[in-house]
Amino acid sequence: MKTKKILFFLLIAVFMIFMIGCDKEEDVNEFELLLDTIEGTDGGYINNLGAWIKNLGDINLADYFVLDIRSSADYNNEHLAGAVNSTLGGMFDAVEARGNKPVLVVCYSGQTAAYAHVLLNLKDIEAYSLKWGMSIFSQAHDKWTANCSNVLANDANWTMTASAALPNYDYPTLNTGEDKGANILDECIDEAITKGLSLIAGTNVAANYNSYEVFNYWAQADYDHYGHIKDAYQLTPSTLKSAENLHAINPDETNVIYCWTGQTSAAVAAYLTVLGYDVKSLKFGANSMIYDELTSHKWSKP
Repeated sequence: MKTKKILFFLLIAVFMIFMIGCDKEEDVNEFELLLDTIEGTDGGYINNLGAWIKNLGDINLADYFVLDIRSSADYNNEHLAGAVNSTLGGMFDAVEARGNKPVLVVCYSGQTAAYAHVLLNLKDIEAYSLKWGMSIFSQAHDKWTANCSNVLANDANWTMTASAALPNYDYPTLNTGEDKGANILDECIDEAITKGLSLIAGTNVAANYNSYEVFNYWAQADYDHYGHIKDAYQLTPSTLKSAENLHAINPDETNVIYCWTGQTSAAVAAYLTVLGYDVKSLKFGANSMIYDELTSHKWSKP
């Protein structure tokens, strides 16, 4: 009889342990684990960019592992000295040969490179983006000049109104099946690579501004001075953290981020895509919409 009672209580104990374990699995919040991993103690890479973008004339290419993520055909036609060609999906394997050098990512315009360099840095690989991409190398590679425009300078959907207060949304729900921040990060980076940088034209956004959550990624003074796409929120750079404005990004809609050139907004898009948001970067930024009005951050046409 005593033996049966002991077995009974043992079964109860095992059942309780099992149920507690199930509760713990159900309580895993993947987004919170990922956010803790990405933000660390300083708010995360996107909020501490520093000198992330490099001017070709200011650097010695020999100091970098140059990663060219253009097509193999364009790479074979001409590339920077010592550059290694890779796809976005193959870049983590490619940079294993970097030794102690930081990585300099190169693309056509600097936008996809900005996206890629964030993914590398999120895995603690020191990486930078070449400003303007191969367009700065010579006119033969220029993707910028044809895309600089004043098309929205006098458009009704480019306005000077004050920004509405930033919205406040819940965070996305992630379902990678992982229960550790580092593993969730790996899965989300893989997903961001599969998705790639999603670009959208400024004319498309302005004509359909009600279809998106649009964010102007400028300081308040610039937002007030130059104006903005109609109904675009003013989102101060370096505030995309849980303690500040990350809550403003909508987890259930398409968010469009734009900046001066599309390079910084592409970097922001990478960060937010990893976090599980649907984000598009406005290609070529304000240069594609109000080029002549800009007094800085504009393509210089080599």
